[in-house]
Amino acid sequence: MIGLSLYLFYYLVIVPVHLNKLQTTLLPFNNTEFASFVLSVILLAAAGNIINDYFDFELDKEFKPGRPLPLGLMSLDAAMYLHMFLVLCGIGLGFYLGFINKNFHLGYLYVVCALLLYIYSSLLKKIPLVGNFVVAGLSAFVFVILMLFELDYLKLIHAAELFDTTISSALATLMLQLKFYAGFAFLTSMAREVVKDMEDREGDAEYKINTFAVEYGDQAAKWLTIFIMLMLISGVGYFMVNFFAVGAIKELAYLGVFVELPLVIIAALTFMANGKKDYARISMVLKLIMLLGILSIPAFYLFAKMA
Repeated sequence: MIGLSLYLFYYLVIVPVHLNKLQTTLLPFNNTEFASFVLSVILLAAAGNIINDYFDFELDKEFKPGRPLPLGLMSLDAAMYLHMFLVLCGIGLGFYLGFINKNFHLGYLYVVCALLLYIYSSLLKKIPLVGNFVVAGLSAFVFVILMLFELDYLKLIHAAELFDTTISSALATLMLQLKFYAGFAFLTSMAREVVKDMEDREGDAEYKINTFAVEYGDQAAKWLTIFIMLMLISGVGYFMVNFFAVGAIKELAYLGVFVELPLVIIAALTFMANGKKDYARISMVLKLIMLLGILSIPAFYLFAKMA
């Protein structure tokens, strides 16, 4: 999902803005560098999954015995070594990409993200909503860190020649897209995290993982999830209104049918949910909605070409 999101956003949003608005082929990454960037982000995400499984080993043995570590597919020591290897590779690539883009300090963002993932697994997930917020924030940051490379590159390369309206128009287009996709990723991830907490409440309570569902109960967690979904529905609706105002009917229809309607349905199903199986299904549907949101990138690109 991360790799797909980054590839679509870069090649169908950032690159066309350069070609159509900036009238330049100068970009922050060539194809090989961009592949390295995607790899660097995926490495940190994979390391985050491993360290989370490491700290959840005892819980997973009882409640999720099909996970790799409880199955004995890898020892705890090997998992920790693999985690450290992936973190070092991801951070190393981050500093390298920052260096070649004359923005070396961007590598420190990789260090911060790796630390957050470790602290989340060891501590923050035990604090109601804090861990959820960190995971959702990092999901949105996937788009933000790509734009940080882009914004600094634009400032460095184009400021002297295109300081006037061209650069501001291009940046405005990119920032609008960033707000939509980063916001969408944040809210869908946040809703899904709270739903997963309801699904895992029994095990979390037994192992003193004090999630929102453990602390306040399923009913409060359901209302929180619905509130987050309503925020998401409102945000998508805002962009739909803007599409309607400019006559972008295809884009409006895509969001209405493939994003807004499923969100309304899943919010209603969350209200009626009662038990672990229901929460598991809602979690899976939210992941599907996240995918459909991401696939709006190629859909909108094709609609623009057809106009």
